[in-house]
Amino acid sequence: MDSRSIALGANIDLLSASSRREAARFRTVNLFRDLREPLGRYLASLGVNQPEIEELVQEAFLRLHRHLCSRAEDDQNLTGWVFRVAHNLVRDRRRGWHGRKVDSIEDRPEAALASAPDASPEQRVLHLEKVKRLRSALTALPVEQRQCLHLRAEGLRYREIAEVLGVSITTVADMIRQALAQVGRARENE
Repeated sequence: MDSRSIALGANIDLLSASSRREAARFRTVNLFRDLREPLGRYLASLGVNQPEIEELVQEAFLRLHRHLCSRAEDDQNLTGWVFRVAHNLVRDRRRGWHGRKVDSIEDRPEAALASAPDASPEQRVLHLEKVKRLRSALTALPVEQRQCLHLRAEGLRYREIAEVLGVSITTVADMIRQALAQVGRARENE
């Protein structure tokens, strides 16, 4: 091999690395635009506060960009991958926090009232009571079932939820079915 071939090979490697970084940036920006809010809502459902949500979302997408830059081809489900990374970041932080409970912003009463700004005081009280009963029914669910419902509410498919939680698709289907049945029974007992 002559020096021109070696230089040409190095230039091709630089071009492919540069184009891979550009493609990774493009995919990361598009996924960030599509998933930032659903991912933030999912993190809030796990009890993460707003400043930490923003930090965790940024860290998850930074890791996505690094992941995409390190691979020439990546056909895996990136939505599930991002949610899984964020889920693991929360778990790792909680280990660092020694398992302390962080209140979800959704637990605050004003969050329930924000959905009915033009309601009468009586309607607001009735709405708040309904929200409290629903939260109580959701809180009574096992953690995995609650996580499945939150991820499904964010639009993830069963396969993606299975990847995030590290369980089978059948397990996800069973947990969602059981959770909905339990919440339905709680509504019937109102």
